Amino acid sequence: MLSRQLESATSTLSVVEKATHESGEGQHEVLLTAAKDALADWLTAAKDALADWLDENLGSTVTEHSIFADLARHWEEEFYKDMAALNVLPPDVVTRVSEYVPEIVDYVQKIIDAGFAYESRGSVYFDTATFDGHPDHFYAKLVPEAYGDQKALREGEGVLSGGSEEKRNANDFALWKASRPGEPSWDSPWGPGRPGWHIECSVMASDMLGSSLDIHTGGYDLKFPHHDNEIAQAEAYFGNDNWVRYFLHSGHLTISGCKMSKSLKNLLSAFRTLDNLRLQDGEVAEEFCVDQGCAESAFGEEAATGVPSSCVERYPRL
Repeated sequence: MLSRQLESATSTLSVVEKATHESGEGQHEVLLTAAKDALADWLTAAKDALADWLDENLGSTVTEHSIFADLARHWEEEFYKDMAALNVLPPDVVTRVSEYVPEIVDYVQKIIDAGFAYESRGSVYFDTATFDGHPDHFYAKLVPEAYGDQKALREGEGVLSGGSEEKRNANDFALWKASRPGEPSWDSPWGPGRPGWHIECSVMASDMLGSSLDIHTGGYDLKFPHHDNEIAQAEAYFGNDNWVRYFLHSGHLTISGCKMSKSLKNLLSAFRTLDNLRLQDGEVAEEFCVDQGCAESAFGEEAATGVPSSCVERYPRL
């Protein structure tokens, strides 16, 4: 990888130097354009190698919200393209966390006022023990046996989990997190920070659907802690015990037996999948992906050599 980067950098520098030193009639603009294009191509190719260095040395200087918003909007558009390729209808309503920050702050404050959350070092945490000890509530409705599972909590919270010195109880989770340098931040009564992962869903869903939802969907891997935390904070806010009446959890595609994730670098876009499998329309893609045996084979190591023949027999349109 390093040799390719060096080769690309050398080629780019050659073009830039040529544009700098050669200024013959009619050539300067052409060479300058070529230099800009070469530099852009090199930066694109080098982004993975540069990312760690840039984050470490300059990440703390990034404060402009539009930088984060532009990146999110780019992938939002890519997602809708993928959904269209799969013949998935667009949603009636789209909500974005960045457009709900005032509502989130008010929601968190009401949970604090109800006695189910507390501020600590500029962050706000949900008090799971107080909530679970209340006669009208109990924590971890969906997966009671996971209550206290620190590994699951760490995986669910990530960098939002905070140190043990910040929380009253290891099971408590962030409603609002004080931002570190280089992270998005908004003003709040507790200082500059950003919403916790779970609170954003409760706030936006409550705004759209009120104090009780008939059906809540999501991946089965989100049952705990994400969906259980959604339930807890929403019921603490509304003072009820039926924020969601029914959950519909779905499975997900796996790659060689592993869940798709950024950390494993095994993400596949719908466009890439459709192209690899030679699928011409979303209807066939949906049926194919639901067929666990064929999907598992086609998205595993065998994908490099094409779709297994047994799957082709079952799906002649491949």
